[in-house]
Amino acid sequence: MLVLIAGITGSLGQRLASNALSRGLSVRGLGRDASKLQPSLSKDLESFVTSTSCYDLGALDQAVQGVDGIICCYAPNPILNLDGALLLLRAAEKAGVKVFVAPSWNNDWTKLKFGDFTHYDTHIAFEQHAAVTSSIRPVYLFTGVFSDLLLTNYGPGSFTLDDQGKATLQYWADGNTRKTSWSSQDDVAAWTIEIFLNGEGVQEGKGGFFRFRSGEVSMEELADAYSRVSGREIEVKCVGSLEDLENDLARSWKLDANELTILDHIKKPRTLEDCLKEHLKLA
Repeated sequence: MLVLIAGITGSLGQRLASNALSRGLSVRGLGRDASKLQPSLSKDLESFVTSTSCYDLGALDQAVQGVDGIICCYAPNPILNLDGALLLLRAAEKAGVKVFVAPSWNNDWTKLKFGDFTHYDTHIAFEQHAAVTSSIRPVYLFTGVFSDLLLTNYGPGSFTLDDQGKATLQYWADGNTRKTSWSSQDDVAAWTIEIFLNGEGVQEGKGGFFRFRSGEVSMEELADAYSRVSGREIEVKCVGSLEDLENDLARSWKLDANELTILDHIKKPRTLEDCLKEHLKLA
């Protein structure tokens, strides 16, 4: 069985390729620079297709020819997650490929609506558009946050470490006790290949949503683990209530009058009354 791994040169892509090879699959890679591959991995590939970008349609068509399935593990970038994934999906359709693992490996966004959380909007847009327009039923994998992101701004509590070595996690309301799902990339790679091979309905082209994780952790538990492993103190700091958070978010979306560009010298703006009169044909 031949699988195409798009984005193979990334940290997850190389892990996926190694696991696929260990399970007896043939692996073709798609990426911009084959030199980023580990030499031991590069020599075992069926082939490597070089692309200039996710818009390189010729490379996409070449990469999908003759494969039995595709795993798209582009970097978590909005353009790649939407434009890139859709273009690869269209190439897969033309080639008659039925098994397509979409770039996900994140928190479960299936209960969110578009606009609820901007970070996931491109994933939601891809899933909905594919469901309406594509003959392929993609596979989506929800893993929680990657373990290597737990102690970064992208993890729970937006971990910071100042110049004096003081570590801090911040939370709102009861966020310090809420559990966050997390997974290591090694676990994710092994389990993704298992889903690709044996997930219910996957090889039949039925797609689906699959959820797995290495574990779950609260902010307090993460702080304890950090202290044990690093030997350093860490502050878990409450920065406000849920109402405070809602107000902060509302302010961040509000257009400040000071940010407006004044163009009255070009044309004086019409009054609301004038516009309503015109709309109501009262002028």
